[in-house]
Amino acid sequence: MTDRETQTAAYWGEAFEIEESDLDYLYNLLLEEETPLSTGEMALAIIERRVEREAQAAKQRERGTTLYRPKDAFTPGQQLVFPALDYAVGTVIGLRPGKNPTYNSLNVVQVDFGEGRPMREFASGLLNHKLNQELAEGTMGEVLPPEALFEQYGEAITKQLEARLSANPDIARLAGRWFPRALLATVNIGNLNLAEAVLDVAGGGPLPTDVLLKDAGLPTNINPRLQAFSLHYSLQEDQRFDEVGPAGQVLWYLRRLEPPEVLHPPRRLENSAPPADLSGLNPTLRALVAELDDEFSLTPPGLEPAQEVKVTLTFPHRWVGTLPLSPRLLPLFPTAYESPRIRFMFVDVDTGEQFPGWVVRAGGYVFGLHEWYHKYDMPAGGHLVVQRGGQPGEVAVQALRRRPAREWVRTAAAGPDGRLAFSMQKQLIGVEYDDLMMVAAGSQSVFDEVWLKSQSIPFARLVADVFRELAKLNPQSAVHAKTLYAAVNAARRSPPGPVFAELMSQPYYALVGDAYWRFDQAQWTE
Repeated sequence: MTDRETQTAAYWGEAFEIEESDLDYLYNLLLEEETPLSTGEMALAIIERRVEREAQAAKQRERGTTLYRPKDAFTPGQQLVFPALDYAVGTVIGLRPGKNPTYNSLNVVQVDFGEGRPMREFASGLLNHKLNQELAEGTMGEVLPPEALFEQYGEAITKQLEARLSANPDIARLAGRWFPRALLATVNIGNLNLAEAVLDVAGGGPLPTDVLLKDAGLPTNINPRLQAFSLHYSLQEDQRFDEVGPAGQVLWYLRRLEPPEVLHPPRRLENSAPPADLSGLNPTLRALVAELDDEFSLTPPGLEPAQEVKVTLTFPHRWVGTLPLSPRLLPLFPTAYESPRIRFMFVDVDTGEQFPGWVVRAGGYVFGLHEWYHKYDMPAGGHLVVQRGGQPGEVAVQALRRRPAREWVRTAAAGPDGRLAFSMQKQLIGVEYDDLMMVAAGSQSVFDEVWLKSQSIPFARLVADVFRELAKLNPQSAVHAKTLYAAVNAARRSPPGPVFAELMSQPYYALVGDAYWRFDQAQWTE
């Protein structure tokens, strides 16, 4: 057992609160060090302060007192300190002989702790007691250093501290570090123009703050870390610059030179399905929603992060050259503290080639794969694998290739009325694919017109039109739910939930087994 409150889980548990005095201490620490600190560094500083404060309080209580040890003799009026009782101090008010035949020299000392607390009795003259040895060695239980306490309790303290600091307008946060706004070094428009010129020469970026500092013309007589932090803050406040580095890296890019698909989410990726009540989905359809791993679907419960994920490419992402930030894929891609756009490097597993990619968190997608898809003739419905990269800021991708062969596959095109139509055509396929999700396409210009026309069609009507087109391709006129989802997304972006809700709610869809449905024309009304 330990005698210090700061050594207990209860002290750092749910009852722990960041005090105003803690924040004042941190503010003064930032002023003294003149160096921005991370939330974790400041949480450790709070732990160090609390431990030191407790130790100082214990020393204060010990002044003018005698350490209680069972082997010693004591006299009335003597003040004793008891480490095992959280360094409580008491006054000896009486002595009496002990009654234990095993210990002839045993006495009992009576101690008053004041403040209305009851008198207590302790052994005196007891030579053979382990407490004598513990106190001699100064080990009243294990005392962990602040670093060890941070390992155990730092996560919760850091989370609470971050909330308190975020609410303080006087402190600026950049890339996970904090510093008083009033003490930031002055960065003028000329410094920012020089930084823009450096990035322009570099093709827009990305470049770290240290590289920009060399030519930005800031005064050199200040702390280098504060100098970098101040330039970082000014760049962040200027709309010309984007901080695009993954967590742990600060990298800058000129916003005007970023790909348009990064700054403005493509319309093909925007969810245009109406809200749907998914409570009526049957178990098979619920399982399919989880399996399809759409970025607009809720994260399945109990989902564990994986080192690699096999992806079935959908039509909108193939068309735009993106991947979804779906529940399974999201943990594989770089994150950042505040950056809405993150630039990283894709690595082709088969060739080792590297090419840039962009995480667009607000849009829920990753951009940069258009040329790579074209290189491998990747169709919608094709399979690829996404893996964690070997280095920070890298993500590995691999097309699951096979021997090319011409096969009959579902192909989307424009019908006589300009709406989406399907036929079975032979296509040369050189990758593994999901036959239920395959949607090949012809001319891009023609298909763009089909997509634009589909946006004005009511969603329920669009799903019905696509279903009936797909039914023509099957001798049994049956359509799998996954196929319907994939085909609808060739015309309009929708997660599987709203598509499946149509199957369950409309009378003209009839379940024929597993996830296959037929269209009941008798129930249909134009």
